[in-house]
Amino acid sequence: MPRLHPIVREESVVERPGAENIENPYWIDDEEAAPHPDPSLGCIRRGLCCKSSPGWFAPGEVERAAESLGMSPDAFARQFLVIDSTDVDGERVEVFAPLKLARDGTPAIAPLARADVLYRTLRGRCVFFEGEGCRIYAARPHECKHYVCTNAPELNPSHESIARLWRSP
Repeated sequence: MPRLHPIVREESVVERPGAENIENPYWIDDEEAAPHPDPSLGCIRRGLCCKSSPGWFAPGEVERAAESLGMSPDAFARQFLVIDSTDVDGERVEVFAPLKLARDGTPAIAPLARADVLYRTLRGRCVFFEGEGCRIYAARPHECKHYVCTNAPELNPSHESIARLWRSP
């Protein structure tokens, strides 16, 4: 078996009949995660989350993010967002999330398309992550604001908890 990049899990190795096993090219550019210097700081803008999967917006946040770029919420959504969803108490709840970009920098799916299982499993850089930071950092999505990469999963916002915010009271 080939030597794997330190952050690559064994499941990401691609088996090809008649060819040597190779690393899945979607994982090759990942960085080894450096220890978080102080989890109490929350996001310290390393970009590890931003390079793999964008966070979900809570109600009212799309409008703030659009305003931060001088756009209408409609134009912002048509250019930068997808519709994702999850089940909450047996009901499908839809939410907005930033587009993931494919390796070539183009949107992985069309803006305002509904995310499917394949889209959810693909890693992709957030459309707002540029260079070393987030274009909408001050108005970033709920999940991005409250997620701390060193927390146990149950201490970070879940998609279900964010979807609950979208449900009508």
